Amino acid sequence: CAILSTHDLPRIRYNAPDDVIWRNSSWVCYWEKDIWVLPIHRQSGIGHWVLCVIRLSNKELHLFDSLGNRQPWQNDVKVGSI
Repeated sequence: CAILSTHDLPRIRYNAPDDVIWRNSSWVCYWEKDIWVLPIHRQSGIGHWVLCVIRLSNKELHLFDSLGNRQPWQNDVKVGSI
């Protein structure tokens, strides 16, 4: 299992050089893991954190959102197949 961090997202967003991003994230070896755990900050509405568990072998995304019944996520993303 790989636990992805939001720590490097500002670097990615503001176009940090690839070597900087690689140096800060390569040690995790995401590409070797079948399951990724990804925290996501939803800015829409009140703003809160949700958790996405990604199973690469099954091409599945599981979204855990404690406020999902109040503010559905379907308007935040485009759902499609990979």
